[in-house]
Amino acid sequence: MRVETTDLPTDNWHHFLRLRDLRQIMAVERPDRSTHVLELGAGDGVQTAALRELFEAVIPTDPAPFGNVEGMVVADAAHLPFEDDSFDLIFSSNVLEHVEHLDEAFAEMKRVLAPGGIMIHSIPTGTWKITQLVGRPLASGIKIFRRLMPGVSANSGRVKLGASFDADSSGESKRSTLQRIIGLVIPTVHGVSGNHFSEFVRFRPRWWKHRFERAGFDCYRSSPLFFHSPYDLLPYRFMGLRDRLGRSGFASVDVYWLRFG
Repeated sequence: MRVETTDLPTDNWHHFLRLRDLRQIMAVERPDRSTHVLELGAGDGVQTAALRELFEAVIPTDPAPFGNVEGMVVADAAHLPFEDDSFDLIFSSNVLEHVEHLDEAFAEMKRVLAPGGIMIHSIPTGTWKITQLVGRPLASGIKIFRRLMPGVSANSGRVKLGASFDADSSGESKRSTLQRIIGLVIPTVHGVSGNHFSEFVRFRPRWWKHRFERAGFDCYRSSPLFFHSPYDLLPYRFMGLRDRLGRSGFASVDVYWLRFG
């Protein structure tokens, strides 16, 4: 699906991608404006603000939020401090792969979801995992080149790069020299999987649909979103190609619509 992006952020690639995906999701199926929404993993609140333009009541949650997000509730998905049947829609964007105790989290989501409510979760795909592994040496090479030749890449400053799906730089000062060298070629595991292979398996649609079914949810719709190159490589470039890749089975993110039973 083609998405209008002319009014999306041009100075933050991470925000651009998240808002672009949200726009595509809501173009497929948008609940009523009166819907009460629970957002899991709200982060810095960029999608919270967009959701509040669409719905009257949006409660953002995050176990480790950053930034000043109005109404933020500090909580993880496995321990939601809300009454039963509180929300008509539970939304998350690239969050579930970070949830260690999925069964407990799904039980909590089921508890706070009102009868007839739905959940919408977007999750990285195997395509993204492959590009993360392949793109790491390239991203490291570009980073080193820019440090050695700052004048050559001066124009790249117009884009404020975001974390996208990568957190490889976290805890950088705590890593040994050898670990840093290895990290230039091999990225850290993105979510809570033990290794890259198990994470690749975990990112397959079949794996997630099985977990949803096991938790008692019906995945009544799923669709690909967009091709997101990792490490903020080539932001705002090849947008038409990215869209075609996403629609041709190479999306970096899939979205799932769920209902109970």
